[in-house]
Amino acid sequence: MPKPLHCETVISDAVLQAARNAIPADPSRWVNLPPVGVRNQPLLPLLTALIDATRCTAAAVADNAWDDCHPLPYSLAEELAKTLRSTADDLINATQCPDSSGWSLPSFSGKELV
Repeated sequence: MPKPLHCETVISDAVLQAARNAIPADPSRWVNLPPVGVRNQPLLPLLTALIDATRCTAAAVADNAWDDCHPLPYSLAEELAKTLRSTADDLINATQCPDSSGWSLPSFSGKELV
């Protein structure tokens, strides 16, 4: 069984746990994802939902800044964008691992062992 996800900060962990609880037992009814492996199968619907919620929240922050004519501090925006770029790098890194779906044991007798 995979170890549970936890965030370092209390509020982020509370948001993560609430998001996990909001994901239905069978998320494939709402999210259509390709096969991603046993450990990632429960994580991808959660990640997809969190990214979508983050995108909507960022759009609301931008809209509010323009509506109020009160810009976000550049250093804060830069730090948040840096975190998002790091997140994107993690996702791209997940595509670079070897694919074990075609692996099998070598055959010494000419017959498949598995």
